[in-house]
Amino acid sequence: MADRKEARKAIADDVRALADDLRSLLEDPAERKRKEIRWRMLYGAVALGFTLVSRRLVTRGWAILTGEQPPMKGHGAPPAQREQTPTASR
Repeated sequence: MADRKEARKAIADDVRALADDLRSLLEDPAERKRKEIRWRMLYGAVALGFTLVSRRLVTRGWAILTGEQPPMKGHGAPPAQREQTPTASR
């Protein structure tokens, strides 16, 4: 009984592989390229959405936990300038 199941499984795997090969031969390369571009656009849009939402959540969490606004790039006091010490020239 186990041999029959194994044989069926092997035949089914071979038929699936053959179907995949035929599908790849019949598929239009331009259509595949369009699908890949659409997928990248969708993936990028979802990633952008999650990034924006996560930044807002973290900002709110920071404000709740510390009671102050989170530090942001380009905002706030300018960094302290270092004092330049004269160097000996040769």
